Amino acid sequence: MTPNNLYTKLLNSMGSRHSFVRLVVVTVGIFILFSILNPAVFLSGANFQFILLATPELALLAMAISVTMLTAGIDLSVVGISNVSAIIAAQLMISSGSNLSVPIAVLVAVLVGALCGLCNALLIAGLNVPPILATLGTQQLFSGIALVLSGGSILTNLPTAFTNIALITVAGIPLIFMLMVVIALIIGVLVSKTKLGFQMRMVGANPVAADYSGINRIKVLTFTYLTSGVLAGIAGLIISSRASGANSQYGTTYILLAIVIAVLAGVDPEGGYITVAGVVIAVLTLQMLSTGLLSIQNSPHIVNIMQGALLIFIVAINTWGSRLREILFKWISKRRERV
Repeated sequence: MTPNNLYTKLLNSMGSRHSFVRLVVVTVGIFILFSILNPAVFLSGANFQFILLATPELALLAMAISVTMLTAGIDLSVVGISNVSAIIAAQLMISSGSNLSVPIAVLVAVLVGALCGLCNALLIAGLNVPPILATLGTQQLFSGIALVLSGGSILTNLPTAFTNIALITVAGIPLIFMLMVVIALIIGVLVSKTKLGFQMRMVGANPVAADYSGINRIKVLTFTYLTSGVLAGIAGLIISSRASGANSQYGTTYILLAIVIAVLAGVDPEGGYITVAGVVIAVLTLQMLSTGLLSIQNSPHIVNIMQGALLIFIVAINTWGSRLREILFKWISKRRERV
Protein backbone atom coordinates (compact mmCIF):
# COMPACT_ATOMS: atom_id res chain seq x y z
CA MET A 1 0.00 0.00 0.00
CA THR A 2 1.42 3.38 -1.02
CA PRO A 3 1.68 6.26 1.48
CA ASN A 4 -1.07 8.14 -0.37
CA ASN A 5 -3.43 5.17 -0.14
CA LEU A 6 -2.56 4.71 3.52
CA TYR A 7 -3.33 8.35 4.29
CA THR A 8 -6.54 8.21 2.26
CA LYS A 9 -7.68 5.13 4.17
CA LEU A 10 -6.95 6.89 7.46
CA LEU A 11 -8.80 9.95 6.20
CA ASN A 12 -11.94 7.99 5.33
CA SER A 13 -11.90 6.14 8.65
CA MET A 14 -12.47 9.42 10.44
CA GLY A 15 -15.62 10.37 8.54
CA SER A 16 -19.08 10.67 10.00
CA ARG A 17 -19.90 7.17 8.86
CA HIS A 18 -17.40 5.77 11.35
CA SER A 19 -19.14 7.37 14.29
CA PHE A 20 -20.92 4.01 14.54
CA VAL A 21 -17.63 2.36 15.51
CA ARG A 22 -16.97 4.98 18.16
CA LEU A 23 -20.47 4.42 19.56
CA VAL A 24 -19.86 0.67 19.78
CA VAL A 25 -16.60 1.30 21.65
CA VAL A 26 -18.40 3.56 24.14
CA THR A 27 -21.16 0.97 24.56
CA VAL A 28 -18.68 -1.80 25.29
CA GLY A 29 -16.87 0.50 27.73
CA ILE A 30 -20.10 1.24 29.63
CA PHE A 31 -20.94 -2.47 29.76
CA ILE A 32 -17.52 -3.38 31.14
CA LEU A 33 -17.57 -0.53 33.68
CA PHE A 34 -20.86 -1.47 35.32
CA SER A 35 -20.08 -5.17 35.06
CA ILE A 36 -17.11 -4.46 37.32
CA LEU A 37 -18.82 -1.95 39.65
CA ASN A 38 -21.97 -3.97 40.37
CA PRO A 39 -21.96 -7.35 38.60
CA ALA A 40 -24.64 -8.91 40.84
CA VAL A 41 -27.28 -6.42 39.67
CA PHE A 42 -26.06 -5.25 36.28
CA LEU A 43 -25.34 -8.71 34.88
CA SER A 44 -28.58 -10.22 36.14
CA GLY A 45 -31.13 -11.61 33.70
CA ALA A 46 -33.81 -9.35 35.13
CA ASN A 47 -31.72 -6.25 34.37
CA PHE A 48 -31.07 -7.26 30.77
CA GLN A 49 -34.75 -8.07 30.28
CA PHE A 50 -35.68 -4.65 31.65
CA ILE A 51 -33.25 -2.97 29.23
CA LEU A 52 -34.73 -4.84 26.27
CA LEU A 53 -38.27 -4.09 27.46
CA ALA A 54 -37.62 -0.34 27.78
CA THR A 55 -35.84 -0.04 24.43
CA PRO A 56 -38.51 -0.50 21.68
CA GLU A 57 -40.70 2.58 22.16
CA LEU A 58 -37.74 4.96 22.39
CA ALA A 59 -35.95 3.27 19.50
CA LEU A 60 -39.00 3.64 17.24
CA LEU A 61 -39.37 7.33 18.09
CA ALA A 62 -35.64 7.86 17.48
CA MET A 63 -35.93 6.05 14.14
CA ALA A 64 -38.86 8.28 13.22
CA ILE A 65 -36.79 11.40 13.88
CA SER A 66 -33.68 9.93 12.22
CA VAL A 67 -35.57 9.17 9.01
CA THR A 68 -36.62 12.81 8.76
CA MET A 69 -33.08 13.96 9.56
CA LEU A 70 -31.94 11.91 6.57
CA THR A 71 -33.75 14.43 4.36
CA ALA A 72 -32.30 17.37 6.35
CA GLY A 73 -35.56 17.78 8.26
CA ILE A 74 -36.86 16.88 11.70
CA ASP A 75 -40.12 15.68 13.22
CA LEU A 76 -40.84 17.17 16.64
CA SER A 77 -44.40 15.85 16.60
CA VAL A 78 -43.62 12.15 17.09
CA VAL A 79 -44.73 12.10 20.74
CA GLY A 80 -48.00 13.84 19.89
CA ILE A 81 -48.59 11.36 17.07
CA SER A 82 -47.86 8.38 19.32
CA ASN A 83 -50.28 9.61 21.99
CA VAL A 84 -53.18 10.47 19.71
CA SER A 85 -52.75 7.14 17.88
CA ALA A 86 -52.73 5.20 21.15
CA ILE A 87 -55.74 7.07 22.56
CA ILE A 88 -57.89 6.46 19.48
CA ALA A 89 -56.90 2.78 19.52
CA ALA A 90 -57.63 2.57 23.26
CA GLN A 91 -61.08 4.11 22.82
CA LEU A 92 -61.92 1.55 20.14
CA MET A 93 -60.81 -1.34 22.33
CA ILE A 94 -62.61 -0.02 25.42
CA SER A 95 -65.86 0.59 23.54
CA SER A 96 -65.73 -2.91 22.12
CA GLY A 97 -64.62 -4.60 25.33
CA SER A 98 -63.45 -7.61 23.35
CA ASN A 99 -60.05 -9.07 22.55
CA LEU A 100 -61.24 -9.37 18.95
CA SER A 101 -61.02 -5.58 18.61
CA VAL A 102 -57.26 -5.54 19.19
CA PRO A 103 -56.12 -6.17 15.57
CA ILE A 104 -58.54 -3.54 14.26
CA ALA A 105 -57.41 -1.02 16.90
CA VAL A 106 -53.75 -1.67 16.05
CA LEU A 107 -54.45 -1.07 12.36
CA VAL A 108 -56.37 2.11 13.15
CA ALA A 109 -53.47 3.42 15.29
CA VAL A 110 -51.03 2.85 12.43
CA LEU A 111 -53.40 4.60 10.01
CA VAL A 112 -53.79 7.54 12.40
CA GLY A 113 -50.00 7.80 12.62
CA ALA A 114 -49.80 7.77 8.82
CA LEU A 115 -52.48 10.47 8.57
CA CYS A 116 -50.59 12.67 11.04
CA GLY A 117 -47.44 12.11 9.01
CA LEU A 118 -49.28 13.21 5.88
CA CYS A 119 -50.34 16.40 7.66
CA ASN A 120 -46.68 17.15 8.34
CA ALA A 121 -45.82 16.32 4.73
CA LEU A 122 -48.49 18.72 3.47
CA LEU A 123 -46.96 21.57 5.46
CA ILE A 124 -43.34 20.74 4.69
CA ALA A 125 -43.42 19.37 1.14
CA GLY A 126 -46.54 21.13 -0.09
CA LEU A 127 -46.37 24.54 1.57
CA ASN A 128 -42.57 24.69 2.10
CA VAL A 129 -42.90 25.37 5.83
CA PRO A 130 -39.56 24.71 7.60
CA PRO A 131 -39.73 21.23 9.22
CA ILE A 132 -38.85 22.45 12.70
CA LEU A 133 -41.66 25.03 12.67
CA ALA A 134 -44.20 22.78 10.98
CA THR A 135 -43.71 19.84 13.35
CA LEU A 136 -43.47 22.07 16.41
CA GLY A 137 -46.92 23.35 15.52
CA THR A 138 -48.37 19.92 14.76
CA GLN A 139 -46.92 18.58 18.01
CA GLN A 140 -49.11 21.07 19.84
CA LEU A 141 -52.04 20.23 17.57
CA PHE A 142 -51.79 16.46 18.00
CA SER A 143 -51.19 16.76 21.75
CA GLY A 144 -54.25 18.99 22.03
CA ILE A 145 -56.38 16.50 20.11
CA ALA A 146 -55.12 13.69 22.35
CA LEU A 147 -55.98 15.75 25.44
CA VAL A 148 -59.51 16.45 24.21
CA LEU A 149 -60.16 12.84 23.20
CA SER A 150 -58.93 11.46 26.54
CA GLY A 151 -60.50 14.20 28.63
CA GLY A 152 -57.16 14.59 30.38
CA SER A 153 -57.50 11.18 32.04
CA ILE A 154 -55.76 7.84 31.62
CA LEU A 155 -57.74 5.39 29.49
CA THR A 156 -57.57 2.01 31.21
CA ASN A 157 -59.48 -1.29 31.11
CA LEU A 158 -57.83 -2.27 27.86
CA PRO A 159 -58.28 -5.88 26.66
CA THR A 160 -55.81 -8.34 28.17
CA ALA A 161 -54.84 -9.51 24.69
CA PHE A 162 -53.40 -6.02 24.14
CA THR A 163 -51.79 -5.35 27.52
CA ASN A 164 -50.22 -8.82 27.57
CA ILE A 165 -48.27 -8.07 24.39
CA ALA A 166 -45.67 -6.20 26.44
CA LEU A 167 -45.36 -9.19 28.79
CA ILE A 168 -44.74 -11.88 26.19
CA THR A 169 -41.16 -13.16 25.98
CA VAL A 170 -39.49 -15.66 23.67
CA ALA A 171 -36.42 -17.32 25.18
CA GLY A 172 -36.33 -14.49 27.71
CA ILE A 173 -36.42 -11.78 25.04
CA PRO A 174 -39.48 -9.48 25.05
CA LEU A 175 -41.68 -9.84 21.98
CA ILE A 176 -41.88 -6.06 21.55
CA PHE A 177 -38.08 -5.93 21.32
CA MET A 178 -38.16 -8.52 18.54
CA LEU A 179 -40.82 -6.47 16.78
CA MET A 180 -38.63 -3.37 17.03
CA VAL A 181 -35.66 -5.28 15.55
CA VAL A 182 -37.78 -6.42 12.59
CA ILE A 183 -38.96 -2.85 11.98
CA ALA A 184 -35.37 -1.59 12.26
CA LEU A 185 -34.25 -4.13 9.65
CA ILE A 186 -37.03 -3.01 7.30
CA ILE A 187 -36.13 0.67 7.74
CA GLY A 188 -32.44 -0.14 7.35
CA VAL A 189 -33.01 -1.93 4.04
CA LEU A 190 -35.36 0.83 2.88
CA VAL A 191 -32.91 3.69 3.40
CA SER A 192 -29.76 1.88 2.25
CA LYS A 193 -30.79 -0.61 -0.43
CA THR A 194 -33.72 0.90 -2.32
CA LYS A 195 -34.07 3.60 -4.96
CA LEU A 196 -36.36 5.57 -2.68
CA GLY A 197 -33.78 5.41 0.10
CA PHE A 198 -31.14 6.76 -2.30
CA GLN A 199 -33.47 9.60 -3.23
CA MET A 200 -34.03 10.39 0.46
CA ARG A 201 -30.27 10.60 0.98
CA MET A 202 -29.86 12.79 -2.10
CA VAL A 203 -32.60 15.20 -0.99
CA GLY A 204 -30.90 15.50 2.40
CA ALA A 205 -27.31 15.75 1.19
CA ASN A 206 -27.81 18.03 -1.81
CA PRO A 207 -31.36 19.17 -2.61
CA VAL A 208 -30.21 21.24 -5.59
CA ALA A 209 -28.50 18.25 -7.19
CA ALA A 210 -31.56 16.16 -6.37
CA ASP A 211 -33.76 18.63 -8.26
CA TYR A 212 -31.45 18.64 -11.29
CA SER A 213 -31.39 14.83 -11.33
CA GLY A 214 -35.17 14.72 -11.61
CA ILE A 215 -35.95 13.49 -8.10
CA ASN A 216 -39.48 14.37 -7.02
CA ARG A 217 -38.82 16.06 -3.68
CA ILE A 218 -42.50 16.31 -2.79
CA LYS A 219 -42.92 12.57 -3.23
CA VAL A 220 -39.77 11.80 -1.23
CA LEU A 221 -40.63 14.14 1.65
CA THR A 222 -44.21 12.88 1.73
CA PHE A 223 -43.01 9.30 2.08
CA THR A 224 -40.45 10.36 4.70
CA TYR A 225 -42.96 12.01 7.03
CA LEU A 226 -45.52 9.29 6.36
CA THR A 227 -42.95 6.74 7.54
CA SER A 228 -42.15 8.85 10.59
CA GLY A 229 -45.84 8.99 11.48
CA VAL A 230 -46.28 5.23 11.15
CA LEU A 231 -43.26 4.57 13.38
CA ALA A 232 -44.63 7.00 15.97
CA GLY A 233 -48.03 5.31 15.84
CA ILE A 234 -46.47 1.90 16.52
CA ALA A 235 -44.44 3.42 19.36
CA GLY A 236 -47.67 4.71 20.89
CA LEU A 237 -49.15 1.22 20.83
CA ILE A 238 -46.11 -0.19 22.61
CA ILE A 239 -46.20 2.55 25.25
CA SER A 240 -49.89 1.96 25.97
CA SER A 241 -49.40 -1.80 26.09
CA ARG A 242 -46.59 -1.45 28.61
CA ALA A 243 -48.50 1.12 30.67
CA SER A 244 -51.82 -0.77 30.34
CA GLY A 245 -53.43 2.51 29.35
CA ALA A 246 -53.28 5.57 27.11
CA ASN A 247 -52.80 9.20 28.08
CA SER A 248 -52.04 12.47 26.33
CA GLN A 249 -49.01 13.07 28.57
CA TYR A 250 -47.18 9.79 28.03
CA GLY A 251 -43.65 10.08 26.67
CA THR A 252 -43.36 13.86 27.05
CA THR A 253 -39.63 13.55 27.81
CA TYR A 254 -39.00 11.22 24.88
CA ILE A 255 -38.66 13.87 22.19
CA LEU A 256 -35.38 15.24 23.54
CA LEU A 257 -34.10 11.73 24.28
CA ALA A 258 -34.95 10.65 20.73
CA ILE A 259 -32.96 13.57 19.31
CA VAL A 260 -30.05 12.75 21.62
CA ILE A 261 -30.15 9.15 20.42
CA ALA A 262 -30.11 10.21 16.77
CA VAL A 263 -27.06 12.39 17.40
CA LEU A 264 -25.33 9.64 19.39
CA ALA A 265 -25.98 7.24 16.53
CA GLY A 266 -24.16 9.55 14.13
CA VAL A 267 -27.19 10.62 12.12
CA ASP A 268 -26.26 13.80 10.26
CA PRO A 269 -28.74 16.60 11.16
CA GLU A 270 -27.82 18.28 7.88
CA GLY A 271 -29.06 15.26 5.95
CA GLY A 272 -27.63 12.53 3.76
CA TYR A 273 -26.66 9.90 6.30
CA ILE A 274 -28.39 7.55 8.73
CA THR A 275 -27.46 4.35 10.52
CA VAL A 276 -30.45 2.45 11.87
CA ALA A 277 -28.20 -0.03 13.67
CA GLY A 278 -26.54 2.93 15.35
CA VAL A 279 -29.92 4.20 16.55
CA VAL A 280 -30.72 0.85 18.18
CA ILE A 281 -27.29 0.62 19.80
CA ALA A 282 -27.54 4.22 21.03
CA VAL A 283 -30.84 3.40 22.77
CA LEU A 284 -29.32 0.30 24.36
CA THR A 285 -26.33 2.38 25.45
CA LEU A 286 -28.51 4.96 27.21
CA GLN A 287 -30.58 2.22 28.84
CA MET A 288 -27.42 0.46 30.06
CA LEU A 289 -26.10 3.75 31.39
CA SER A 290 -29.40 4.41 33.16
CA THR A 291 -29.75 0.99 34.81
CA GLY A 292 -26.04 0.88 35.60
CA LEU A 293 -26.09 4.23 37.37
CA LEU A 294 -29.26 3.35 39.30
CA SER A 295 -27.63 0.12 40.45
CA ILE A 296 -24.83 2.04 42.17
CA GLN A 297 -26.56 5.38 42.83
CA ASN A 298 -30.16 5.71 44.02
CA SER A 299 -30.66 9.26 42.74
CA PRO A 300 -32.34 9.32 39.29
CA HIS A 301 -31.04 12.86 38.72
CA ILE A 302 -27.51 11.55 38.17
CA VAL A 303 -28.84 9.67 35.14
CA ASN A 304 -29.83 12.90 33.37
CA ILE A 305 -26.46 14.44 34.17
CA MET A 306 -24.54 11.48 32.80
CA GLN A 307 -26.72 11.19 29.69
CA GLY A 308 -25.93 14.82 28.92
CA ALA A 309 -22.24 14.23 29.58
CA LEU A 310 -22.27 11.21 27.28
CA LEU A 311 -23.88 13.24 24.50
CA ILE A 312 -21.27 16.00 24.84
CA PHE A 313 -18.49 13.39 24.87
CA ILE A 314 -19.69 11.64 21.70
CA VAL A 315 -20.33 14.91 19.85
CA ALA A 316 -16.89 16.19 20.85
CA ILE A 317 -15.23 13.04 19.53
CA ASN A 318 -17.17 13.18 16.26
CA THR A 319 -16.39 16.89 15.83
CA TRP A 320 -12.71 16.32 16.55
CA GLY A 321 -12.66 13.48 14.03
CA SER A 322 -14.30 15.65 11.37
CA ARG A 323 -11.84 18.50 11.91
CA LEU A 324 -8.87 16.15 11.82
CA ARG A 325 -10.28 14.69 8.63
CA GLU A 326 -10.42 18.15 7.05
CA ILE A 327 -6.83 18.89 8.11
CA LEU A 328 -5.59 15.60 6.65
CA PHE A 329 -7.56 16.21 3.45
CA LYS A 330 -5.90 19.60 2.94
CA TRP A 331 -2.47 18.14 3.73
CA ILE A 332 -2.89 15.24 1.29
CA SER A 333 -4.19 17.59 -1.41
CA LYS A 334 -1.12 19.84 -1.07
CA ARG A 335 1.17 16.81 -1.09
CA ARG A 336 -0.38 15.50 -4.30
CA GLU A 337 -0.10 18.94 -5.95
CA ARG A 338 3.65 18.93 -5.26
CA VAL A 339 3.97 15.50 -6.83
